[in-house]
Amino acid sequence: MVAQKMLEGNVLWSYDHELTHEKSSSWIKKIAGLFSFLKPIHNHEGNILLASNGLFITGDEQLELPLSHIEEVYMGFDDLFPASSAKNFGAFWQPIRIRSTVSRSESQTVYLVINHTGIFSDNQTWFNTLISLLR
Repeated sequence: MVAQKMLEGNVLWSYDHELTHEKSSSWIKKIAGLFSFLKPIHNHEGNILLASNGLFITGDEQLELPLSHIEEVYMGFDDLFPASSAKNFGAFWQPIRIRSTVSRSESQTVYLVINHTGIFSDNQTWFNTLISLLR
């Protein structure tokens, strides 16, 4: 079966361990994001494709998340990506958090901000489409 392309766009993203490390060291960057048109907190940039068989990110780092490996999809703020780090305290968008299995004993978590325009993002559309594919 050939995978069907669902959505594509640009993405700002980070692994959870990268945000854990930055939590203590980049509070100035988070505060500056509230008052300027800086991009949301992220460690990687690239293009993202949602296909019927998974999420595929290309750019400064490659990442593939097969749908069968996704354990959790959440849209919202948390301790690692707080609302205080987003312009307008997240009134217009929230990050997508995806936890997936890497191996039987290891998982990874990534935070995504898709098609960010400075104020808005397409995260709600991507979240809804991803959830519908996983059902």
